[in-house]
Amino acid sequence: MKKRLTVGVVTAECYRDYIAEMICGVIAQSNCADCNVIVLAARNNFQEPISPHIEHEADIFKLIELPDLDGFIYDQNAFAHFGIQKKLDTLLKRTGKPVMMLDAREHPFFENTVSHDPETFAMLIEHMIQVHGHKKIYCLTGTKGTSQAEDRLQAYFSVMKRHGYYYDDTYYTYGDFWRNAPVEYAQRLISGELAMPEAVVCANDIMADSLIAALSKAGINVPSDIAVTGFDGYLDDPQSDVSLTTFPKSCYQLGIDAFRRLYTFMTGRNCRRAPSRNAQIQIGHSCGCVPVQRQTEKSRRERHLVSRYKEWFYHSEVLFELIHTNTLYDLLYLIASRIYLVCHWRDFRIFLTDRYLRSLEPHTHFPAHADFCEVLWTDRAGKSGGIKDAPMKQSDIISYLTNDPEHPSAYYLSLLHMDERQFGIAALSFGRLPCCYQSEYCTLISYLCLAFEQLEEKVKLGANGRDAVRNTENPQLYNKLVQIREEMQQNPEIDWSVQELCRRTHVSRSYLQRTYKRCFGKSIFEELIDFRIMKAKELLFSEDLTFTKAAELCGYSSYAHFAKQFKVHEGITLSEFREKLKSKP
Repeated sequence: MKKRLTVGVVTAECYRDYIAEMICGVIAQSNCADCNVIVLAARNNFQEPISPHIEHEADIFKLIELPDLDGFIYDQNAFAHFGIQKKLDTLLKRTGKPVMMLDAREHPFFENTVSHDPETFAMLIEHMIQVHGHKKIYCLTGTKGTSQAEDRLQAYFSVMKRHGYYYDDTYYTYGDFWRNAPVEYAQRLISGELAMPEAVVCANDIMADSLIAALSKAGINVPSDIAVTGFDGYLDDPQSDVSLTTFPKSCYQLGIDAFRRLYTFMTGRNCRRAPSRNAQIQIGHSCGCVPVQRQTEKSRRERHLVSRYKEWFYHSEVLFELIHTNTLYDLLYLIASRIYLVCHWRDFRIFLTDRYLRSLEPHTHFPAHADFCEVLWTDRAGKSGGIKDAPMKQSDIISYLTNDPEHPSAYYLSLLHMDERQFGIAALSFGRLPCCYQSEYCTLISYLCLAFEQLEEKVKLGANGRDAVRNTENPQLYNKLVQIREEMQQNPEIDWSVQELCRRTHVSRSYLQRTYKRCFGKSIFEELIDFRIMKAKELLFSEDLTFTKAAELCGYSSYAHFAKQFKVHEGITLSEFREKLKSKP
């Protein structure tokens, strides 16, 4: 079968509405083109000051250099820090693969897809004229020379000419798409340098919001004294109490257009366009209208569903539960049972580094080539791939996630770390649904990182306790138990009775069991079960071996007991485990 192309999306804070819309457009279009999508997203945008922990969020972007990514959609505007932008530029250029930027300035090496929206900006000016009857309308556009600022300014000229309304060079001003230029512009209006207009149309919401706040401080009321509109719907932190009339820019369409152009660069062919989403003016108080709630039944249900999941998440005790687990198995089992708190999720995986796994269980044996291990896979049906099931290289993770022969895959990858200490990678999928996670998922990942760190600290403390047992209480017994444990691990099928172990160590039954658990963190029989299941998983690689024979070779007198214990330990049946082995490349 021909290998699907895989597109990497490089962004940050993808739970923000406009970034989520863009990613949803990319995924919708990737489904039409039968391509995979891997979203490499930092949970922060690296705004100053950058803490050591946030700085290491950028380590997720080292995956850019993996060979299975065939091209990239790069949202440079999502990163507030120029240093991070420069590092990403270097990484992406080094791959030698096609890169498509989004609404960015011209770049010497990468292509750029710009949202062309003069028609929708013109609709806002028409609204001020036809609905409110304004004639003296000013325009505060964006940064001079940028395509977005010039397009919107030309739309302003076109509408004013069409209606025969007067304007000159005092009627329009270039801004900065940010909060500084609108404050200066407000001072020009307040001081009388510019005659007061009836309305000002701004080239984005941030400038409109800052202008309203600055005018209000001077006692100029919006909209009764002057009407104001924004544009693009990108306002996250309003500074004024007046709701904006705006036109939410279609980032969904931008994602579609960027993917289609990238696909053409990668293949030399065009792909069928995904359906667009309808957009319309969003009415607020700033133009003088009374806001009207326009929601379809579908969007109303979606908002209610998201709100309900938020409530479930913040009323859960998931942080408390995670940090109080004492073993990796308990931690993974708990996160598998709590991932339902993410709305619309379909598939969740955790890959831990071999360094972290060895810090928890020093006697774990990995293949020489492996530096990562998939320790958890779960889906909405409650299926699980067990623990320590798939050792692999980091370079194989993306190909592993995108090996579905029937459908294209889309995964969001998040780094699991605490400062510079990396635990692994979490991978979340919504199946074929063009969907993005809410901010609560970022909080859940932070909780999980904290739980991994706490667990490692607990294991270290336990190891120190075992060292104390070895060095002070009974070092001779400790050495004998280490030898016995190694023999159990190598030959778990033997009938290891406590009575025989008491005879070999010359201590009482209760003292032996208590000391063993203090030294190794588990009881004798818990360890024996672990060693037998470990051997069973090795034996099951052979398809010629029956389950009954495997049970016998692992020391079980009853196949039923073996099958039951395997399912309790691994979370799947023997047959499901073998089928999973067959499906792996």
